[in-house]
Amino acid sequence: MRKLIGILLLSLSIITLIACSKNNYQSLDGEYYWISSERNELAFTIKGNNASIEHGEADGFTINKKKNTIELTGQNIASRTEEYSFKDGAFSVDISGVKHDYYLKNSEAYNNALKQYGYK
Repeated sequence: MRKLIGILLLSLSIITLIACSKNNYQSLDGEYYWISSERNELAFTIKGNNASIEHGEADGFTINKKKNTIELTGQNIASRTEEYSFKDGAFSVDISGVKHDYYLKNSEAYNNALKQYGYK
């Protein structure tokens, strides 16, 4: 009986360790829009750990999901690292000198921002 309980506890411990060790990073892939009362335009596109920026001094950035940072790169800027947050389709980061929310196309946050600023 003790062996059976020991095996069950060991199995449960192994399953718990395996489940907790997996990195469950949400995919950030997609097109992100800067939506405000003045604009509704594509700001950047993320694919994997890299992004290309549509307008601005930086050409793109590399994402470090473990540290929640991006490293901006481009010919017209010195590389710099910025922290980001991502929640429910809203990507908040400073890529232009001021921190903004950028909305993942077709997410709930994107649709809410369109409604909030009067876009259809």
